[in-house]
Amino acid sequence: MTGKTMTRPLTDIERALAERYHNLIYRVMHDLHLGTEADTDLYGEAALGLMLAAQRYMADESLQRYRFTTIAYSRIRNALLRQRHRERKAPVALSLDAWREDGGTLYDVLPDKSCADPADVIIRRERTALQKAHAVRSCRVYRFPVCAAPRREAA
Repeated sequence: MTGKTMTRPLTDIERALAERYHNLIYRVMHDLHLGTEADTDLYGEAALGLMLAAQRYMADESLQRYRFTTIAYSRIRNALLRQRHRERKAPVALSLDAWREDGGTLYDVLPDKSCADPADVIIRRERTALQKAHAVRSCRVYRFPVCAAPRREAA
């Protein structure tokens, strides 16, 4: 929360308003299916949203025509959704040596330029050599395993 009103402490009226509607935090968390046992970051963001709502509600007379719960619910919900978005977008560190469920590691899954498939390296070399030898822009190189190679009939 970086609003201008958060740079000052709550007045007694704003504090009383926030204390009176403190249970609204749990209601919003329940409505967002976060449960009441959600982590401290989410609760902290929700509490800041409630305090900001109290400050804005008392400072802005145009908001006084609405019920405080309407303004506070919206502020708390937006604060929780913003925090949840930040948490989901945070980078996740993965270890390449960690074992996966299938018994392999990420080294087995992620290709590396220096660990290319030897057959692919040979095909690329042969393709480059054929293109240079025959002055063509593109060509296809087919490699067959020995058991699957087409047989030549003896003449």
